[in-house]
Amino acid sequence: MRAQPFFTMLTLDLDHLHARPAQPADDAFLKALFATTRDDLRAVDAGPALFAMLIDMQWHAQTAGYRQAFPDADSLVIERAGVPLGRLLVDCGMPQWRIVDVALLPQARGQGHGAALLRALQIRARDSGATLALTVRRDNPAARRLYDALGFAADGGDVLTEQMVWPAARQRR
Repeated sequence: MRAQPFFTMLTLDLDHLHARPAQPADDAFLKALFATTRDDLRAVDAGPALFAMLIDMQWHAQTAGYRQAFPDADSLVIERAGVPLGRLLVDCGMPQWRIVDVALLPQARGQGHGAALLRALQIRARDSGATLALTVRRDNPAARRLYDALGFAADGGDVLTEQMVWPAARQRR
């Protein structure tokens, strides 16, 4: 049985952040955020028009892929003082919740926002008896350090990615 939608389970109003359901009007922000995560495409020797086309194609492919693989995932826009600074896509429909995507604008990274967001999600998962799972790219050491610091453990992977889990059941107090 599907758990309640994430955004009704977790009202994320931390001291400095708020999470709200993404709306169609957020698509431009989400696409621009996506572009900030694609340094691999910036490395392609292409002009601005080709780069924009590549981002557009990759954005649509990722969005469609996520929608197909995680049709019940909840998409949240993370804001500070009403200004969007990131997104969280999470599927809370099973005993193991899947963090599908989490991203922050470059100027919002390294300030504790991601950690605060994930800690709030850990509390909700723990309270629901769920574990958290995610995939991190091996070429993203900053994200890996964050997940390690928050108690996620390696649980398989491949050459490009590592699967990580947060075993809420073992951390229940």
